[in-house]
Amino acid sequence: MPESIQKEDWERFRALGSVPPSIREVVLRSWVRSRGRKEIETLKRAPSVAQDELRVIRNRNQRLRSAAQTAIRRAGYMLNDAGMMLLLCDRGGVVMEAEGDARILSRGQENHLHPGGHWDEDAIGTNAIGTALHLAKPVTISGVEHFCEAIQRWSCAAAPIRDPFNGALLGAIDISGPSGQSFGQVAAFSVTLAMQIEEAIRNAGLQEHRRLIERLLAERRGQRGDEIMVLDRFGQPVWSSADFRSAAGRAWGDEAGAALPLPPDAHQGDPGNLAARLRQVLPHADVDVLVERGDMLGVMVTLQRPGARGRPAPDPAVSLAQIAQSGAAMAPICAAARKYLESGVPLLIEGPVGAGKETLARALHLAGPLSGQPLEFLDCSLLDPETLRGDLIDARLARLAEAGGTLCLDEPAQTPRQAQPLLVQALARLARAAPVPPQILSLSSVGLAERMAQGDLRGDLYFRLAAATLRLPGLAERRDDLPGLIRRFAQAYPQRRRGKALRFTPAAMRQLQAHDWPGNLRELRNLMESLGATSLSGLVDRSDLPAHLARPAGPRREETLRDRERAEIAAAVAEAGGNMTEVARRLGIARSTLYLKLDQYGIPRPRRD
Repeated sequence: MPESIQKEDWERFRALGSVPPSIREVVLRSWVRSRGRKEIETLKRAPSVAQDELRVIRNRNQRLRSAAQTAIRRAGYMLNDAGMMLLLCDRGGVVMEAEGDARILSRGQENHLHPGGHWDEDAIGTNAIGTALHLAKPVTISGVEHFCEAIQRWSCAAAPIRDPFNGALLGAIDISGPSGQSFGQVAAFSVTLAMQIEEAIRNAGLQEHRRLIERLLAERRGQRGDEIMVLDRFGQPVWSSADFRSAAGRAWGDEAGAALPLPPDAHQGDPGNLAARLRQVLPHADVDVLVERGDMLGVMVTLQRPGARGRPAPDPAVSLAQIAQSGAAMAPICAAARKYLESGVPLLIEGPVGAGKETLARALHLAGPLSGQPLEFLDCSLLDPETLRGDLIDARLARLAEAGGTLCLDEPAQTPRQAQPLLVQALARLARAAPVPPQILSLSSVGLAERMAQGDLRGDLYFRLAAATLRLPGLAERRDDLPGLIRRFAQAYPQRRRGKALRFTPAAMRQLQAHDWPGNLRELRNLMESLGATSLSGLVDRSDLPAHLARPAGPRREETLRDRERAEIAAAVAEAGGNMTEVARRLGIARSTLYLKLDQYGIPRPRRD
């Protein structure tokens, strides 16, 4: 699209506020918004976020990035050597992915038109990305139409990307190239790409909604007469029983009956975080995360219907001796845990989701010298500066300071960055105030040392929590223990109506032993509870097991688009024996692009052929 004005028009507007007669209205309105930010006029490049912040932004927008990866890869291939580049941005205007002509990508780095660059209007003034996000509609900005002079070397076309389920703004797709070259149908192309990404999000959401319904049916929880609502990972309702909303209205008032009081950050797509926040705002409801093959799909909120039987009593406490007897892998872990407990050092318990970290923590509290004192759990994902300064946290820590006891920190890696120093201070105050030092236990499903090395966790917090570390193995590492564990859980969840323990045919036992159990002990417990509620005879055959247990586990997905591309490039370099010409041919890219990506991903360059 040609520029609507000349350089002289921009200079007169800056100096005198004169409005060029030929200026497009969308550009003029953006100029007026940008004029209040005097520092923008002198900037040479857009601001850029730090690498740790970019990592957080990418993780938070994994849904958008996953849906966009096919469109980005195809369009990036088309734009290669075409003098243009493609940028995927979040709703704040931060560039998350970049593809296209290697020469243009290199030039874009000079102005931070690359991952990490912040192109919100407030940050850099009139530009296609920021203006499209501000207006929530497609925008093309060419040459001197940019408010910042250093950016006038570019022409850009951006289109917003919306959530197809609720219309929320997710981000933008942008195509940029040097000013002066023909942009032709580029604006239409950006809109087409945005529509393709939205359709990919819709298809992925529908597939996940189907998996959620299948998971719900597999658990058969609706037979207890409870009222249920299932939410996807973004807090969007997928299914609810007929009287759920009226039950919600009775529980929380008529206004809450229309919609659940969802937390403001439900859009982030973390079912574990969503469940934790829902438990906080819905204390009278049961909130469970629905898991399939280790993948957290969504959340189920359950309300007891008036007159219906209550939920079964919680599992009885499991002793440290019982855990040690559950298999050969656990005996040395429990022995080491007992020694750490006697020494009173802060103990970090790491292991995959559902491996029994909380059960072990409770058993350690009961087995230790502080068993008669309180056991307090803190969900670190819910901590923020206001919470840490609040009366609730102070009261709980005060009880431990007065009477002693055990403080268990759940998922400390999820503590927001700004809350971490306050948590360190709170732990230090607790240690000073308590007449008997409390036992500090931390439960983590990720490696805290790795998170510290990545900059996600403060070093002073890590070393305060991890004087000693234990790792719990997943069930896939305890296959020899599975028969005994299955029999133990089968006795814990007998048939609901008959009170008999479940029994398994050899074929069913072999199938259970062959399963990878990505949900670990939690998945095993849920299965036994479901079978105990539905089995008529108490004898479980292979045909009685859920269908997903008979399907082989699919290949693991790479964590990010960048990870996949990095793995592909590294594999091609290894297969080609370091011959860069052959590597570029196999990948279908120019050698200059290959060298740029080697530097971008930190892959060592082999000796040039």
